[in-house]
Amino acid sequence: SLGILEQYCRTAYLALDAQKTAFLAHHPDGYYPCETSVFSAATLLHGDARIPEEILQRMDARSWIILTPFGTYDFRRGGQIILWDFGVVKTCPPGAPIIIPAFVRYSFVRLRPGETRYFCFQWAGSGIRRFFENGKELDEKFAIATTREEYQWRESTRRLSHLTSIDNFPVAHSLPRG
Repeated sequence: SLGILEQYCRTAYLALDAQKTAFLAHHPDGYYPCETSVFSAATLLHGDARIPEEILQRMDARSWIILTPFGTYDFRRGGQIILWDFGVVKTCPPGAPIIIPAFVRYSFVRLRPGETRYFCFQWAGSGIRRFFENGKELDEKFAIATTREEYQWRESTRRLSHLTSIDNFPVAHSLPRG
């Protein structure tokens, strides 16, 4: 699933790859969960475990997640993903990665008794990007060191970037076939 972002969302992939390169150059001791991935975080979830709300990057179209389900369940009878913001329900077969913008609210249809599901959950958190937007400072230090106007400008720029980042989303006619 690591190549899915590169294949289907090339602009987002290139931005995250540049961010990873810059971060690791600035922090030689830093690491990503997988050497070949542009995703800065990963975890495994079991069953109906909920993804922590803080991972949802509301109002930030530049962050992405990849969910790769696996387990023993009939994906035609349960376990479908519900994309609430789009009003869509899709099947979620074991082993088939799902890539969605991190700001999209989603949940899953319950499994039948005796079935199990796990997820490899990878995401591109916005913390590393904010570090660079803050001039290589953490949010707290940036907030203390800047004037109120500078801080408000950064926040308004961050919100505006959400809208302009929507252009990075692929449209149906630009997706690879096959």
